[in-house]
Amino acid sequence: MSDILLYAILTIIVGGLLYSVLGKDVGQDPNQRPNKKPGQGKDANDVMESFFGNPAKTKAPPKPAPQEPAFIGPSAEGLGQIAAADASFSLPHFLDGAKGAYGMILEAFAQGDKDTLAALLTDEVKDRYFAAIDELAAKGLTQKTDLARLIDAEVVSAEKIGKTAIIRVAYFAELATALTDKDGKVVEGDLDMLSRVREIWSFERTLGSKDPNWKLSGVEPHTSSNPENGGPDHSPDT
Repeated sequence: MSDILLYAILTIIVGGLLYSVLGKDVGQDPNQRPNKKPGQGKDANDVMESFFGNPAKTKAPPKPAPQEPAFIGPSAEGLGQIAAADASFSLPHFLDGAKGAYGMILEAFAQGDKDTLAALLTDEVKDRYFAAIDELAAKGLTQKTDLARLIDAEVVSAEKIGKTAIIRVAYFAELATALTDKDGKVVEGDLDMLSRVREIWSFERTLGSKDPNWKLSGVEPHTSSNPENGGPDHSPDT
């Protein structure tokens, strides 16, 4: 009996010693991490997190929103080169100017207004327009052009050659044109017949120049919805 009692006492003493040495973590769920007091060192899990991060704690940074390209379409590369060389270039501003120039040049040519044309044309185009005006005057004829509506204008190509920027614009318009003699009689064309025309004009400007204006540097042959009309050319080809 005394031996059994002695073993019981020893068992209690040994159990108490084990508890004091191993602590309360004995039998703890291995997936649970003990709470450390401030100042305690890092364990293996902390070290792993410091190198690789904890997927449960780390969120992927938000992806930046995609930026819209400054220019699109076949002319995008050329327009981008022009804009890179001239920070003041604005495509909407250019197109507004190109639309205004179309009507001004047609009107100035019809009226034989060389002063206005000289400010809007390159030297080569100016010589061609002036020659056409002089030819009509020598024949005693007057050009009349009625631009009923400019339907649209769009850039079809752009390029930068050295310091020169060149932009080609396709115009879609409805207009009527005719030639009259000194008595005002129509001898060619018909001002009452509108034609829908498409033509491409080229404009150029020296980048870095103090002159902000673009000048007409080329006029390609136009197409018309009434080619059989036989009217005069409202804008000389160059």
